[in-house]
Amino acid sequence: MKATSDLVKEHEGIMLMLGIMQKVVEKIEKGNSPDAEHLGKIIEFLRIFADKCHHGKEEGILFPELINMGLSKDTGPIAVMLHEHMVGREYIKDMSVHFQEYKNGVSEALTRIADDMKKYIYLLTGHIQKENQVLFPMADKILPDVMQNKIYAKYEKLEEEEIGAGKHEEFHRLLKDLKKIYYG
Repeated sequence: MKATSDLVKEHEGIMLMLGIMQKVVEKIEKGNSPDAEHLGKIIEFLRIFADKCHHGKEEGILFPELINMGLSKDTGPIAVMLHEHMVGREYIKDMSVHFQEYKNGVSEALTRIADDMKKYIYLLTGHIQKENQVLFPMADKILPDVMQNKIYAKYEKLEEEEIGAGKHEEFHRLLKDLKKIYYG
């Protein structure tokens, strides 16, 4: 499998989670409290799957290879992606803080969680579009298939070592379960 194809496939799962998050936001904005366990699982998905795994593959494996092939780290698509990863981490951190406040009974925390989610949804929707339509096609042009295969093998190793055996599949089950709940 191409390294970029793996990332595009992961984007599909992340986009599904962004849609679920939008449903949670709508629920909060209607004055209803979402299931606290769902909120916790969503934040864990963002922290582990989207950031540690997916962005970890990009930052630790793909981007260095693209830089070695001549792309700049300081300007252009890679610089933009790295900045957006950093902003996304801040939003996840804010969600985590506000989720803890929510569990501790702070009434305004749900509104803050909804605001954090809206910012994250907006950021990641544009981010994924840029990667899928600009950066990954660029990577496909400059990375030979042999290198793409080596990068993909490194992705597999990262998942096993950094995320843990079966965790990826666990997140896909979570997506399936939350999709049933929030989309019917």
